[in-house]
Amino acid sequence: MNLWLMFVVTILMMTIFNSTFTLLPLYILDLGGTEFFAGLQAALFYGIAILFRFYFGPLTDRSGRRIPLLIGLSIFTVTSLLFYYSNSLAMITAVRVLQGIGFAAFISSAISAVADMSPLHKLGFYMAVYRIVSTLSFLTGPAASMYVAQNYGYNSWFLVCTIMGILSIVVLLMIRFPKLVEEIQVKGTHPMVEIFRTKKFQPVYLGIGLTSMCYGALVSFAAIHISRTTTIGNPGIYFTFFAISSLFFTVLSGTLSDRLGRARVAWPAVMVLGAGVASLLWMEAGQFPLLVLSSILTGIGFNAGLSVLSAWLVDLSAMNTRGSVLSIQESVIDFSIGFISLTIGFVAGFVSLSTAFFVTGSIVLFIAALMLFLHLAGRRYQS
Repeated sequence: MNLWLMFVVTILMMTIFNSTFTLLPLYILDLGGTEFFAGLQAALFYGIAILFRFYFGPLTDRSGRRIPLLIGLSIFTVTSLLFYYSNSLAMITAVRVLQGIGFAAFISSAISAVADMSPLHKLGFYMAVYRIVSTLSFLTGPAASMYVAQNYGYNSWFLVCTIMGILSIVVLLMIRFPKLVEEIQVKGTHPMVEIFRTKKFQPVYLGIGLTSMCYGALVSFAAIHISRTTTIGNPGIYFTFFAISSLFFTVLSGTLSDRLGRARVAWPAVMVLGAGVASLLWMEAGQFPLLVLSSILTGIGFNAGLSVLSAWLVDLSAMNTRGSVLSIQESVIDFSIGFISLTIGFVAGFVSLSTAFFVTGSIVLFIAALMLFLHLAGRRYQS
């Protein structure tokens, strides 16, 4: 029951997060801001979140999961109410900074709490469910926020988010969290720096970086590419197929990785993701059938790969370092998305988006195939 209550908290929190990200750019434009300022808000949010994970990651390992979760939910509840009173760009910027701190606190502990509560033999399955819950919030939150904002105004949705935040806190207080097991603490200048230097984690972080680069390329440029090269009226349908395909295969991949091992499922999933991104090279010729194929491949690859890679990190980490290990994961995700978005945005001035997608997907496919080969070769050598 505690685990499923944690999923309720997660979907409430992530609904607030995803809907806010969708709605705020439009709100900023209505207040007289520009597209650049709207993008700057997102960059500022992620930058603050990455910075504060260096604090909240170790905190969740020292004090337990409840305190950072409560901090994160409380901040998102308060900031939702503050948005109700925000009628200037300066106020929105200040609230976004505070919200970035709340996001760092919540994410650093939520996935760790799910891992703590999951039975060891079903860890991959429940980590997949966690990713599905986040995906469901993406499907419902933005659409609901747009409907409410269009019919009742932005402030009405901010009040809805405030109510969801209060509800999430109530549910959180009902959850009993496992006690952390006392083990030898990671030594060094900072626990997260030492963890990142540990060799056993590095291949997994590499896989997470590769999946996130593909995702960043898609969310930043896929709609633009589709609208320029096809006759498809609504490019956003790409992400509809992306989400639907991921819902089924994420659970399947988690279950398979519990039986076959993480590497044998994670690296093929990343290869599928790379192939899906690279296939966008032929979007102009393939039109709608290729859109469906590419979106299904990327949906399967991204969510299946990321859920298995997260479970892999949990396998490798002690319970009292898990928060720091998974905080690094979230920072790798955010950094990779920002890096590839800036890179493709820059090179798009010199080459087509088709070429950029093909090169990005091909690099990811090649590296993932190489990592799978090295893993299988190592297993044969050891046996």
